[in-house]
Amino acid sequence: MYRLTVHVTDVPRAEVRTGRKIKNASGKWVEEVKQKIHNVLSYECRTRDEIAKKLGQIRSKYTIMKGIAAQYKVSKVDKEFIQISNIK
Repeated sequence: MYRLTVHVTDVPRAEVRTGRKIKNASGKWVEEVKQKIHNVLSYECRTRDEIAKKLGQIRSKYTIMKGIAAQYKVSKVDKEFIQISNIK
């Protein structure tokens, strides 16, 4: 089995409830809500063919992140952030 991990860009923010209670401006207790970006997708795949199909689906829906010269290592510049690892 394999694990496919892909970093994507242009993902909309999602509201996530933390479960904590905080006071709002008027002094009432309300649930805390935070904005999060889920920009890492991870899937378990059984074969390399399944990985290729899943990558095709991801590419049609999202833009895969590429390395930028000033922010990443020279070896990662202009390469897509895709990782395939073996799992048991």
